[in-house]
Amino acid sequence: MTRLVLHGGAHKTATSHIQSVLNRNAEDLAERAIAYVHHRKLRRDVTVPAQVNAYEMLGVAPRLRPALASGKRRVSDDELAAFSAAFFAPILATAPERIVLSEENMLGHCGHCVQRGQLYGHRHRMAQKFAQAMPLRVDEVYLAIRGYPEFFAAAYVEFLRSASPGRFVPEAEFKAMVMARRPNWQGVLQTLRTAFPHAAIRVWRYEDFRVLEPRLLAALCGPGVEAAQLTYPAGRKERPTASGRAIAELLRAVARDGVKPAFARRVELQERYPRAEYGRYDPWTEAERDTLAQAYAAHVAQIRADPDFELIEP
Repeated sequence: MTRLVLHGGAHKTATSHIQSVLNRNAEDLAERAIAYVHHRKLRRDVTVPAQVNAYEMLGVAPRLRPALASGKRRVSDDELAAFSAAFFAPILATAPERIVLSEENMLGHCGHCVQRGQLYGHRHRMAQKFAQAMPLRVDEVYLAIRGYPEFFAAAYVEFLRSASPGRFVPEAEFKAMVMARRPNWQGVLQTLRTAFPHAAIRVWRYEDFRVLEPRLLAALCGPGVEAAQLTYPAGRKERPTASGRAIAELLRAVARDGVKPAFARRVELQERYPRAEYGRYDPWTEAERDTLAQAYAAHVAQIRADPDFELIEP
C-alpha cells in the first residue's frame, strides 16, 4: 500500500530548505518508489483550490480569497475532488510505495497569524479542506514549531512584505492580540489530529533543526533512505527577508505618508537595509518576550508528555 506523508511546515521553520533537499533528490527517490512533487505544483493544483473552497465556507470577503490561475474565486467540493484527482493520478500511476508532500500553507498563511494574533486563525477549516483533497489515508504528518516571540515576529515581517495596503495591521495592534490570545502549539497539533485521525504526528522544535536535520530527512523519506545518501544544496541560503531596520523604516513611513505610499517602498527599504547588516526584526519588550518564552517552554513540556504526539528531540 502507498503511504502518504505530509510535512506541514510551519512557516519560518526551515521549510524551504527541506523542500529544496527533497526536490533536489526527487529523481533518485523516484527510483526507490518514493514520489515527491514540487511544493509549488502542490500549492497551485491542490492547496489553493482547497483554500478557495475553505474561504467560501468561512464567508470571507471575495477580495481576500486567493484566485485560481483561471481567475475563478469559487471551488465546489466536486471541483476540489477533480483538482485532487488530476494532481494525484500521474503520481499514483507510478505505483509509489511512499508519497512525500511538503506544504507550509496547509494550515493557512502568516497573515492569518498576524490578523488574529493566533497560530493560524483559520487552521481548522484549512486543514479540513486540505485533508479532504487527499485521496489516500495520511499515515504520517510532520510539523516544526518555533518559539512564540521569534515565530510571530517572523510572521509579521512576511505579512508586511506581501500584504495589500488594505490589510495592514499596526504593530501595536498585532502585538496586543498575540499577548491577549496566548498562542499554544498544542492547539495546532490537535487540529492536525482531527484532520488526519489515523496519522502519526511527529513534531520538533525549530531551535533543534540543525542537529536533527539528518534524522528528520531520513524519517520523511522513509525506511532504507539515509540522510548521507541525499544530495544537498550548495550552502544554506536563507530566503531573502526584511531586516529589523527595514521594518522600522516601513512603519515610520506608514505613520508619516500613509499605508499605500509606504508599501510602495517595501522592496527599496529591504534592499537598502539588508538583514545581514541590520539584524532581525524584534518588536517585543523584555517582559513580553519572557512571557511568551515561558509559555513556549511550558507547551513544549506538555507536548512531550502527550502520548498522542511524538516530539523528536536531540
